[in-house]
Amino acid sequence: MIIEFSVENYLSFKDLTILSMVAAKSFKEYNDTHIIEIDNRLSILKTAILYGNNASGKSNLLEAVSFMKATVLNSFRDALMDNNERKFPLKKFILSSETENKSSFFEISFIHNSIKYRYGFEIDYDKIVAEWLFHTTSKEVYLFKRDFQKIEINRYAFKEALGKENDVKENVLFLSLLATLGKEISSGIVDWFQKINIINGIHDRGHKRYTIDKLKSDKIFFNWVLHFIKYLEISSLSTTEEEVNEIDLDTLKEKEKDEEIIDLLTSIQKIQSKQLKRDQLMTYHRKYDGNNILIDTVEFNFDKQESEGTKKLLYLLGPWYDTLQNGKVLIVDELDSRLHSHLTIKLIGFFHLLNKNKAQLISAVHDISLLNKETFRRDQIWFVEKNQFGASELISLGDFKTNKVRNKSAFDKNYLDGKYGAVPYFNEDNKLNQLIYG
Repeated sequence: MIIEFSVENYLSFKDLTILSMVAAKSFKEYNDTHIIEIDNRLSILKTAILYGNNASGKSNLLEAVSFMKATVLNSFRDALMDNNERKFPLKKFILSSETENKSSFFEISFIHNSIKYRYGFEIDYDKIVAEWLFHTTSKEVYLFKRDFQKIEINRYAFKEALGKENDVKENVLFLSLLATLGKEISSGIVDWFQKINIINGIHDRGHKRYTIDKLKSDKIFFNWVLHFIKYLEISSLSTTEEEVNEIDLDTLKEKEKDEEIIDLLTSIQKIQSKQLKRDQLMTYHRKYDGNNILIDTVEFNFDKQESEGTKKLLYLLGPWYDTLQNGKVLIVDELDSRLHSHLTIKLIGFFHLLNKNKAQLISAVHDISLLNKETFRRDQIWFVEKNQFGASELISLGDFKTNKVRNKSAFDKNYLDGKYGAVPYFNEDNKLNQLIYG
């Protein structure tokens, strides 16, 4: 479970920005459904939702999590592949001269195997500037602290790192090195990062393949999806294999004289020979006669004949099921695109009402109908907007004073009225009309 995520000097986030999943003790709404009780002092939110104008930075915040995950997972491997000359794909805040030569900061607090960890690093394009790992049992203590290539290790609490201080390159995370060596605590933390599911709600690439494979291999998941999609008037579904239309490369090779192109065509032929078939999802709809009596079912090619919303919903069910079943963290950008509001609410509701394994959902949306006290607590709602200098700022609805927001406030109306910020301001003036019509 994520407790907090912090980022600084990355994409549109110039200053230190913190997304907290800690439930506010003063809020009493939905304590039995929307939060996870850790102990008497700490309660964690199951979900968080981000609102904001287009280009405000919502996606950038989620991408910052993705960058941190990818760096932890790939740091050691990528350095080897690039002969230790790896440059990090870092995207600093570029609208200020102050940040050009400043490192970027990433930190995440989380709970893994009932232990609270705080891990982070400062990174530049070609090196790790700083890195740290703390854990909390009765109190927080450091496991290791790194300042460039100087590493200080807790000899009592983190024995697995002893003797490895000089083995890490300047462009490799110490945590990643230890995990690669099979060290227990470090491997567990890297595995925790691996279990953060990050998907994009605009396109289905990535999780589409996962969902289809799981439909073929997991009968329980198949039945779960089948039960769910009955709400879409789909009576059944199946997976089949269809032939891939091959290009006649032999004919092209006979006409071609350039040896390099012939070699390229031969390589393509080898790839085609290994991918002669691909999975195809089929759905079935009921067919009725003139007296509305069921007489048959009609087969639909899912990708070609179903609506875009239906396709998105079904492909989302794979990561939804995996996250809920295994207690993972799911991060979704543009969750509400192509979906009816009621379906989006139902998907979010799984995390609030049917969440037995402490899973979490963090998503960015535009749908104002979700912004209400029946769906979320105040501390689950966040707004992102850019200041006059082009830097994104993040604020929780729970941080507003009670004269602006109460538990019974109409969150959606107040948001559209601009009381919380993070909305576009667009004035229709005569100049616009003149530019169109002269």
